[in-house]
Amino acid sequence: MEKSVIENGMNYQHYRRLIHQLLQENKTTGDNQSEDFIHYTQLNEQRMNRNEKQISVTDELEKTLSNLDHNETWVVFSEAWCGDCAQIIPVIAKIAEASEGKIDLRIIIKSDYKEEMQNYLTNGAEAVPKLVRFESESLKEIGTWGARPEKAQAIAEHWKKNKDTIPKEEFSKELHLWYAKDKGVGIQKEFLMLLKENVNVSL
Repeated sequence: MEKSVIENGMNYQHYRRLIHQLLQENKTTGDNQSEDFIHYTQLNEQRMNRNEKQISVTDELEKTLSNLDHNETWVVFSEAWCGDCAQIIPVIAKIAEASEGKIDLRIIIKSDYKEEMQNYLTNGAEAVPKLVRFESESLKEIGTWGARPEKAQAIAEHWKKNKDTIPKEEFSKELHLWYAKDKGVGIQKEFLMLLKENVNVSL
């Protein structure tokens, strides 16, 4: 990933302001400006507001962050209309905040970086959110994560195999109910495992 792309990434507060401003103009990110996508974006703003209030970083993850012996830059591909992004990115932002400066979070809009997105496909798809981890000083790529935590992905895979019998609305309801009940714990467990691989490891 080019250094300029990383540097152009937004912090979480800028990302939130962008989405809010777009909604004021009855818009969303990306090429699809349909009423449905704008409605999804409105729902997502509410989800992010709720997640910011309800989600807290676990003690174990905070301890692991404190033992991190290097700084990382996390670049996340996102879209305002994406429901998974609204559920996941606030958790990632909380993790970055809890790192006390060790993790620099940068958010980029997928549709603005189509060429770069091709390097980070998930099972051949431009799935978001997609997080790419770099060692901050060298910008050496450490790894990737996304687009969903394991249990959420299982719900999605089940729906994909049963599209003929399970309406999309029912799938969406089940998925977001899982996110609401999980309160970011499942996502944090996965990031805990990723970070533990790099604690006290020379990069």
